[in-house]
Amino acid sequence: MTIKQIDQVLEEGESLKAITQVYAEIANLKIKRIRAAVERNRVFFQEISDVYALVKNLAEKYGIKTTVKPKKTVSIVLTSNYRFYGSINADLLEYFVSTTSKLNTDRIMVNKAAIDYFRTQPVFSDYKEILLKDDQPDTDELLNLVSLLKDYKQVLVFYSRMKSLLHQVPTAVDITASPSTGNLVSLNVADLQVQQNEQGFKFIFEPDLPKVLEFFDSQIITLLLEGTFLESELSRTASRFISMDHAETEANKMIKEYLTLKAYVKRSIDNNTILENFASMMAVRKT
Repeated sequence: MTIKQIDQVLEEGESLKAITQVYAEIANLKIKRIRAAVERNRVFFQEISDVYALVKNLAEKYGIKTTVKPKKTVSIVLTSNYRFYGSINADLLEYFVSTTSKLNTDRIMVNKAAIDYFRTQPVFSDYKEILLKDDQPDTDELLNLVSLLKDYKQVLVFYSRMKSLLHQVPTAVDITASPSTGNLVSLNVADLQVQQNEQGFKFIFEPDLPKVLEFFDSQIITLLLEGTFLESELSRTASRFISMDHAETEANKMIKEYLTLKAYVKRSIDNNTILENFASMMAVRKT
């Protein structure tokens, strides 16, 4: 390679390094902004899920019926529209395929990563595609998505969950707290069913239980689905931060290698110049 070609590669490396630094800084700021809120929400959403499961179990125990839901189970996978997230989407989709292949379920693919994956790899013959404007749904998009889920007795949401900054885990939860969820424990699907107390504690509901159950069916599903989107966003942001940090390290490594190569080429040129000058001097002396 010539020095001009090496300088061009070095310029590209410096540009790549600058881009990765910007992305990493943005991801770092975003993590700091949403991490504490998401961790607080985890406790809240878990408590909401537990109460929802309790209400459903009590309603079933006392034979209280709500609107009949004609469809059994739907599995929805939450991916992203953008890149630079490392392998997080691929890991999630692999987990989604391996898990739902064993289930009798309808499927909904959310956002570009999932849509592109299943268009190029027709693993499932029948599914619905949802493309949001951004990775996170706005209010109208969230309500439209909930309207697709309202006729299902069980809704399984597959998303990436952040256990630590370096560890993102593909996860599935049943946001309907369906009693049948216990059958999925071996598949690592969270069991949200709350067992009734063996001592037979009494509960008082205000308003009455049917109205409470109706409220949960119409409102809490929206809240719990929004929570999974927030968890997914935090996990993707953490994955982007790690990916950009790794990319910056690789860019520094490449820049170092080409600076070494440039120095070697420059020494070779200088040595050739010296040899040419020495040869010319010897030729002049002989004449």
